[in-house]
Amino acid sequence: MFRHRTGSVTEELQLVPPSKLAIEDVSKTFQAATGKVLALDHVNLQVNEGEFVCLVGPSGCGKTTLLNIIAGLEKPDNGSVRADGKPVTSPGRDRLVMFQEPALFPWLDVFGNVLFGLKLKPNLTNKDRRDVAKYYLELVGLTRFEHANIHELSGGMKQRAALARALAP
Repeated sequence: MFRHRTGSVTEELQLVPPSKLAIEDVSKTFQAATGKVLALDHVNLQVNEGEFVCLVGPSGCGKTTLLNIIAGLEKPDNGSVRADGKPVTSPGRDRLVMFQEPALFPWLDVFGNVLFGLKLKPNLTNKDRRDVAKYYLELVGLTRFEHANIHELSGGMKQRAALARALAP
């Protein structure tokens, strides 16, 4: 809170925290065989702490393109994206991506898929990695299937395995 005095009146002003997500003037085009395709045209959006936002629109309107830019998987042609006040310029562990398809490695079992990203964390011991993977498998209800092959899972189980992998730090 900030107090501001003007003459004989003291006003209490609330300091507004930065948006959790700020999308400012984002545009993106793609080159197609028939010419350029405008996917996003000067998109602006502010998402504050505690807000829940859905992107709804017809196929091909730019929803996935915008999500890829927010995730740092693509760069906008114009504009900027900030998460917690920091520019988004590449993928980061502070944002998780759940793809429309589970995107699991078919040659790894469920446990191996969750463990995969954790192997890139040099600060974790092998025991820590295994414990973290087991925690997230339990969280999504797949403990009994940790040694199952991906082709043995139902569609919902594949999504939960992908969620466990995305959530594991």
